Amino acid sequence: MDSFSSLEAQRRLNDFYLRELGRPGAYAQVPTEEDYVDVLRVERDWNTHEEVRVAGVRLPASAEEFRVWYNDVHRQHRLDVQPFFEYLADRASPAALALYVGLEEQVDGRFDDVIALAQLGMVGDMKLALAENYWDEMGLGRLEDMHTVMFARSTAYTRSILERRGIDPAECVTAEALRNGNLLMMYALRRRHAPRLLGALTILEHTAPYRFAKTVQGLRRIGAPEEAVAYHDIHVTVDAKHGKQLIERVLTPLVRETPGALQEVCIGCLIRYRVAVDYYRSIEDAIRHLGLDDTRELAA
Repeated sequence: MDSFSSLEAQRRLNDFYLRELGRPGAYAQVPTEEDYVDVLRVERDWNTHEEVRVAGVRLPASAEEFRVWYNDVHRQHRLDVQPFFEYLADRASPAALALYVGLEEQVDGRFDDVIALAQLGMVGDMKLALAENYWDEMGLGRLEDMHTVMFARSTAYTRSILERRGIDPAECVTAEALRNGNLLMMYALRRRHAPRLLGALTILEHTAPYRFAKTVQGLRRIGAPEEAVAYHDIHVTVDAKHGKQLIERVLTPLVRETPGALQEVCIGCLIRYRVAVDYYRSIEDAIRHLGLDDTRELAA
């Protein structure tokens, strides 16, 4: 396999993870022992690269310092992505917004399964917090309200906008976009990275309401039907709850009860932050490259 940073390597990792998380009926397609040899080497190189990127960031020394440190990281993350999401909300053309939503679909990374795997080994209230998160993903037991089902309804509209331009989001996926989804699956499937997964999930969920709110604003600005907006709109409130629960009921007790996990949790937060910023910048580049930033365009 090529270097972890190449598009081809990330495509192969994505295929590998999806086979690991395959449906019961796809048992014959699960990775073989030989498949793991190359993938584990690439994962090692990728993790080393990401660790080096965040090595200069000061980490908290104790559970008492963690919340202040985390809030600072959360605030900086918001500032770093704000220009892109303000653009989506206020100025992006329908096709530019549609490309963003289409790429989100491509890199979704089986998020409901990631949440399910995050619960492994947990006990007590910590497990309940993740279970509540997972039940929300399941639409509180209603098939039509499952988040994956709602997202499919949303992307049907944005896909039609791109089709009129002859654009297939699957052909626009970048290595940065795949890393955004692959990171969570790698952390979820490799139990040694369990603390990193929880840190990454927390910064993801805690920063999501702002991103979804701006996406909703942009979709309504271009006249998207409510069926296309609903998935994004529900996450403005749901993910605010998830982020708060993950901080208060998962990360804080974890780093208090297991001080050795503190550094790994923080590294997970930082790496997810950096990978996400890379991803959004790659979308900006794709929008410019495809000439989709003409704000005079109107959605039909």
